[in-house]
Amino acid sequence: MQGYITLATGSRIFLEMALNLALSLKLNDAARPICLVTDRDMAIDDAYRPYFDEIRLLDPLPGFHGCLNKLRLGDLSPFDETLYIDSDCILVKNDMDRHWARFRRDGFSIAGSKETSGPWYSFDMADVIRTLKIPYMVHMNSGVFYYTNGSESRRFFDTALELVERHKSLLGTFHRNKLQLADEPFIGAAMGVLGIEPVRYTPQEGSIMITTVRSSGEDFDAIAHRSRIIKHSDFRLLGRFLPRRSVAHSPSIAHFVKLKPKRVYNELSNQLRAHFNLPACSF
Repeated sequence: MQGYITLATGSRIFLEMALNLALSLKLNDAARPICLVTDRDMAIDDAYRPYFDEIRLLDPLPGFHGCLNKLRLGDLSPFDETLYIDSDCILVKNDMDRHWARFRRDGFSIAGSKETSGPWYSFDMADVIRTLKIPYMVHMNSGVFYYTNGSESRRFFDTALELVERHKSLLGTFHRNKLQLADEPFIGAAMGVLGIEPVRYTPQEGSIMITTVRSSGEDFDAIAHRSRIIKHSDFRLLGRFLPRRSVAHSPSIAHFVKLKPKRVYNELSNQLRAHFNLPACSF
């Protein structure tokens, strides 16, 4: 069985976002069930429960806060094949079958690029590659990834968790709250250790997910399946930051990092809540 899993820990706001994600999945990919992973003491409204087919509870573990708990999901999914999606994402198109087919492989899969150098978080990837003696790292956003229920995925998660234990000083970068370690460096290095190839997309074919970081022109409608966003990159400083490159995308999943732009996120999430006759909730 194929199904989705999302994570809502540490704060009620993540549960509200997880509901918005679940509504978008029920609207645009209703055949696949959804599993919510949340804190054992998280209070879940009775009105929210029908939108999650499974609920799994996560016990606290020292050193694991927020997104780093993604590395603990290997044994928590009830599905044979799982697509993890961050709770601050919303599915805006109804074309997920093509992405499931693209990601399907034994073990672990994520969209990204193989890199041998360049800055990422607080380190240069060349230093990590040299220290760990690996051929590359995978540079990615871990808002969406795929894994199976079996020995290959267990090997991946075990490798990532071993990197957390043994190489936190090399790969560990805290988010702005100084408590939550970023999961992506450990995922990227584990893929290099195991020789896992990332999935690649072109803007023309429509990526599975695009973040709202350094973007403009965000235009999403989950009911009309409209998805437009322009991403800016390769900045130069000429009195102010100006992008050298701007690319139009039409992703299936909109990833609202830090819930920005909030106006667009609130409009989209409340569109979904109105469709399912649920009270609005703005952030």
